[in-house]
Amino acid sequence: MPWRTRIVGRGPETAELDGQWQRAAAGEFRFVLVVGEPGMGKTRLAAEALEDRRRASIELSARAHPLGDTASFGVWVEALERHLRTLGKQEVAVLCGGFLDDLASLLRSVAVVRGAAPDRLLEGLAVLLANLAEQAPVVVVLDDVHLADASSWDALHYLAGSLSTERILVVASARPGELADHPVAQRVLLDLEQTGVLHRVEIGPLPVEAVRELTEEVIGAAAEPELIDWLNSRAKGNPLFVLGLLQALVEEGGDLSRPALRSLPEGLAERVRVRMRRLDDRQREIIELLAVAGGRVELGDVVVLCDRPLEELGPSLQALVRSRFVAEAQRGRTYSYEISHPLVQETVYEGIVGARRVVLHRQVGRVLLTMGRLGEAAPHFARSAEVGDPEALAVLSDALHQAEERGAYGEALRILAALVELLPAGDRRWVEVANAFAGRAEWVFDHRADADFTAAIDALRAIDAHLEGSGDLLQRASIKSRLTSLLAWGTGQLDQAADTAAEALDLFTRAGDRAGRLLAALEVAYVKGLAGNLPALEAGCRQVAAAAEESGERAVAARAAGVLGTVLFYQGRFAEAEETLRRSVAEAKAEASPYRITWNVMSLGWSLGMEGRLEEALRCFAEAKEANPAWREGNVLELESHVRWLAGDLAGALRCTQESVMISPGMSSRRRGMGMLVAALATAEIGEIEETRRHVASARRVYGESTWYMATDLARHAYALLARAEGHLDVARENLIRAAAGMLAMGALAFAPPLLLDLVEVAMASPRRSTATSTGPWPPSAGPWPGSRAATATARSSRPGRPSPSSTDRATTSSSGGPSTSSAGPPTTGPRRSRRWSGR
Repeated sequence: MPWRTRIVGRGPETAELDGQWQRAAAGEFRFVLVVGEPGMGKTRLAAEALEDRRRASIELSARAHPLGDTASFGVWVEALERHLRTLGKQEVAVLCGGFLDDLASLLRSVAVVRGAAPDRLLEGLAVLLANLAEQAPVVVVLDDVHLADASSWDALHYLAGSLSTERILVVASARPGELADHPVAQRVLLDLEQTGVLHRVEIGPLPVEAVRELTEEVIGAAAEPELIDWLNSRAKGNPLFVLGLLQALVEEGGDLSRPALRSLPEGLAERVRVRMRRLDDRQREIIELLAVAGGRVELGDVVVLCDRPLEELGPSLQALVRSRFVAEAQRGRTYSYEISHPLVQETVYEGIVGARRVVLHRQVGRVLLTMGRLGEAAPHFARSAEVGDPEALAVLSDALHQAEERGAYGEALRILAALVELLPAGDRRWVEVANAFAGRAEWVFDHRADADFTAAIDALRAIDAHLEGSGDLLQRASIKSRLTSLLAWGTGQLDQAADTAAEALDLFTRAGDRAGRLLAALEVAYVKGLAGNLPALEAGCRQVAAAAEESGERAVAARAAGVLGTVLFYQGRFAEAEETLRRSVAEAKAEASPYRITWNVMSLGWSLGMEGRLEEALRCFAEAKEANPAWREGNVLELESHVRWLAGDLAGALRCTQESVMISPGMSSRRRGMGMLVAALATAEIGEIEETRRHVASARRVYGESTWYMATDLARHAYALLARAEGHLDVARENLIRAAAGMLAMGALAFAPPLLLDLVEVAMASPRRSTATSTGPWPPSAGPWPGSRAATATARSSRPGRPSPSSTDRATTSSSGGPSTSSAGPPTTGPRRSRRWSGR
C-alpha cells in the first residue's frame, strides 16, 4: 500500500465540507456528494476533512461493497451498528423510541433488546437518527455509494424529507462513472438537488504545487524539478498515483533527480487490471488499440483501426467512456477518444503480449500511412521494426523529409533518435537518410532544439561518416551545420562545435553557396562567443553583416545585426545595442518572419531591462509573445525572468520560470537553463533555501563546470548565494570571485555589477577580514580587486541605471543605515537584501 500522508491541496473542498457541517449543526439536514476518479482521495477527504468537528459530533460511517446490493439498507445498517454496539441496552431502547420491534430485524444491537418482525423500518431509522441528533450533530460518512443497494438510496431520500430540520450531515463519496449507471441513485440525487438538500463537491487532480508539497513530505527534502515534472506527467495530479510512483521509485533505489522506473508499481497496475476484468472482449480490443495508438484518436480512425462498423463499436465506446477508462472529446462535429490516464494507458500497453504489440503497432502504422499521415505512422513503424527493417526505414526516412520541409525540428530529432536504434552506425543506408534533409533549415541557425540532442548527434555523425568524400558538398555542409547547432547549444561541446562549424564554412564556400557561407561564418563566430570570446563574436557579426549587405543577402545581414545587438549590450554598450536591435526588428518585420520578430523584440527587451528601463522592457516581451503564436519556441520567459529579477520583482521572475518549466518540461538545453539560474537567484534572495538547492542542482546538471557564454558565471553566482545562505562565506566568496572575474575577462560588463556588489558584501561579512579583502585568486586581467573601496565605488557607478533600493533592501538594512556585516552570514528569517537596480 502507498505511504499514508496528510491531505494536501484540498483546502477549498475542506472549507466546503466545513460550511455544510455548520449548516447541519444549525438545524438543517444536508447531503454532500463527493465525486471523483479512483485515487483522488474522496474517502480521505470525506473521513478526515471534518476532523476538527469530531468532538462536537456523533460520527457514523460505512462503506458500500460490490455485493452489497443484496442487503437491504446496507450502508445504514453498517453505519448505525458501529455506533449502537458501543451503547448500553437502555440507551439503545431510548434512541429507538417506539420502533424497537421494527428495527430489531435490521439492527443486531436492537435485536438484543427486543426481537420482532420488521415493519415501518424507514420511520424507525428516522426516529433513531433524530434522537441521536438531539444529543449532538450527527455526521454520517458513506464511502463508495455507487455500490450501495437501492434501498439504501431510498432510505436517504426518505430521511432527507423526514428529518429536514435535524442536525444531520451525510457525506458520501462515489465514482462518477459507476454512479451514472445507478438508476435509483440518479433519481434520488435529482430529487435532493431540486429540494436544495444536495451539495456536490467534485474532487479533481492536485495542482502542481500540491504535488510538490506531497512529494516533499514523503521524501523529507526539496523535490527536484525533474521529479515533479515526471510525477505530473505520469500521475496527472492523482494523489494515489503520486504516492505509488514515489514509493516504487524509492524501493527501486531510483535517482530522485532523474526519475525512471523499471516497471509500473505493481499495486497501481493491479488496481487497473482489477477494473479491466469487468470489460468484455470488444471493449478490451478498443482499449488495447487506443493504448498502442498512444494519444487521441478520432472516431472515424477508431472504426478503421478496429475494422468494425460504428453500430458495433458505439455501445462499447459508450461503456468505456461511462466507466472513465476512456475520455471523449468533441470539437465541432468530430469526436475523439483516448485512454483517460497515462498510468492506465501504460498498464494496458504493458499487458499486451509482445508479439501482439508488434502486430498492433504495424497495423496502426499502416492504417495511418494509407491516410497520408506519415508523421503519425513513423513511431509505430519504429516500435514494430527489427534492426534494419526496410519498410520501417523507408517510412521513417519519408517522415523525416516531411518534418524537415514543415520545419518540425522536434519531430525530426525524434525520428533521428528512432533511426539510431534501427540502423547500425556502419550501415550504408544512412546515406539514404541523409537525402531526407532539407538544405539550410531555419531552426538549425536559430538554435531552437531543446531536447533529443544526443541521439540526433549520433545519427548525424553516422551520416557524416558515410558522406565523407562525397561530391555533394551542400549535403555535407547541411549535416555539419546541424551538428554544430546541436553540439554548441545542446550538449555544449564547444571544441567539437568549433571544428564542425569550420568544416561547414569550408564546404559552403567550396559549393559556392553565398548565403550558406555567410550563415556558417556567423556560426563560427557564435561558437567563439559561447566559449567566452565576445570580441571575436562582435567582430564576426560585423564582418558577416557587412558582407551580407554588400552581396544583397538582407536576411543574413538582419540575423547578424540581431546577434551583434545582443553582444553590444552584453558589453554594456546600450545605446549602440538599442540602435542595432531596433534596426534588426524592423528588418524582421519587413521579412514577416514570426520567429525572427520574436527573437529580435525579446532581445531588445532584454537589453532595455539590463539598462534599467523596466517598463519598456516588459512591453517588448509582451510584443514578442503577441507577434508569434509559436513564441514559446523562443526563450522569452527566461529573459523576462532575468529582467524582473534585476528589477527586484522576485515574484514576477519566479512566475516566469515556473511557466517556462510548465510549457517545456524536461528540457535541458543551455538556452533554457537561464530560467533555472534566475529561479535559484530569486529563491535565495527571498530565503526559500530548499528551492534554491533544487534549482542549483538542476543548473549543475545542465552547465556543469564547462564554459558556456554568461551562463557559467551566472550559475556560479547562484552557487555563491546558496553557499552564503548556508553560512559558507568562503565558498560563496570563491564562487563570486570566479564569476565576477569571468564576466569581466569576457567583457560582459552588463552582467558584472550584481556579482561585484555581492562579492563586496560577502568579503566585508567574512570573519577573517584580512583574508576577505586579499586578492586571493583574483586575476589581474579582470581589473581591481572588488574588496577595495575604489572597486566598490566603481561597481556602484558602473551599474546600467541609477540605484533604487527595493523594499527588501530597506527590510534588512541596519538602523545606522548601512548593510549588516554580521559574521554569522545572512539573517535566518525574512527576505535577503536585494542587490539589483532599476533605472529612472
